[in-house]
Amino acid sequence: MWSALFLGGALAMGQIPAPTSPAQSSVLDSPVVVRPADYAPTPSPSELEPQTLTIEVPLAQAPSPATTQTKPAAPASVPDRWALMKALQGTWYGAELDDHQLAVSGWASMTFTGSTDRHDQLPMGFNYLANQFTLQQNLVRVERFVDPNATTPTWGFRSDTILPGLDYRFTIARGLFDRQLVADNGTPNLYGIDPVQFYGELYVPEIGRGLDIKLGRFFAQYGAESIDTTQNAAYSRAYNFLYNPFTHTGLLTTLKLTDAWIVQNGIVTGSDVFIDPADNPTYIGSVKWAPPTGRDSVLVSVIVGKGRYDVARSFSNPELFDLIYAHKFTDRLTYTVDTTYSFQTNVPKLGFVNNWGVVQYLTYQLSSKLVATGRLELFDDVQGQRTGYKGLYTALTTGVTYKPYPYFWLRPELRYDTNGESRPFEGKPDLLTATVNVVLRW
Repeated sequence: MWSALFLGGALAMGQIPAPTSPAQSSVLDSPVVVRPADYAPTPSPSELEPQTLTIEVPLAQAPSPATTQTKPAAPASVPDRWALMKALQGTWYGAELDDHQLAVSGWASMTFTGSTDRHDQLPMGFNYLANQFTLQQNLVRVERFVDPNATTPTWGFRSDTILPGLDYRFTIARGLFDRQLVADNGTPNLYGIDPVQFYGELYVPEIGRGLDIKLGRFFAQYGAESIDTTQNAAYSRAYNFLYNPFTHTGLLTTLKLTDAWIVQNGIVTGSDVFIDPADNPTYIGSVKWAPPTGRDSVLVSVIVGKGRYDVARSFSNPELFDLIYAHKFTDRLTYTVDTTYSFQTNVPKLGFVNNWGVVQYLTYQLSSKLVATGRLELFDDVQGQRTGYKGLYTALTTGVTYKPYPYFWLRPELRYDTNGESRPFEGKPDLLTATVNVVLRW
């Protein structure tokens, strides 16, 4: 198996050559994924700290797993602060940040995964290392919120950096610090950095019900899971997330037409590409319907580019179509289904390749501090080009998120994966993992 395969957006798209082993075909390239982290203007800290972790059709900085309520095109007013900003309050540094409408925050996500595999659980990820403690995501966020009450255009920005963390191997973009993937004698460094998101933002309240414009690198705008670990109902990621694009670089607009309808349009350099000769002008777009008083919401998203594998650069250019439906049964119980189909042509020895996935989530708010989540996924890597092993993957996950304090999260999880057509897990068709994840927010 390619040791660099599956280890990053760069790897996922075949951006960096990886050493091979007898288990994996040389025509395979690694995953490339991303989750909605910017569907609307930059959310305020309260939006980043959802009261429940049920999934919703994403509309803001990563799918806020919780409710099908439509979020406003402009962010809510800036609410409670995280630990660092609270500590700086009343100091010169805090006053300077406040005067310039700036906020600094972040989190550390640490994980131990017990596994029936001995060394790694690939093609499962992000927590792909077996039976060891890892620092998955040590993220620093610096942002300036757009003014939600302004009647004239207002501006802001966001910068999210994995510094350091194991997750960088999946999220890193071609042309941006991607040499880390071959820095350890031709293999990836264990931990690395990734400026996974940085963009400027302009909010124009006079257009429609509000127009938001982002320019820079941002999370992909489809799917029910996110690179941002705090925005996911379950800790581990679905294959549907792992083996499709993670980030885009370019221009993105989000226009609120009515209280129920929001549309996005964007032009980007390709999927999981920053600045590179392989740049492939690509359209990204979506339409969301979510009546503010209803219990249902629907999001349809597309990624449309050349759809042709770049043989000269060993780089994937998939086209993708995604549909999410969410239904809120009660204030405590929410159901979400995410369906995805992607394909590309011109893959060496294979020609046309495609994959599809259906992921269902059921979340239940047990108490103000405890949420239970169940996830059932079917993911068919028809030719085996994405994961390295063809066949239908079935993955069943159950876990809880316990937040005794807003800054301390504990997420135990039990997961079973199987593939009836191949033996992807260290020569076995199935995999059983038990994971404990701890998140410290600051």
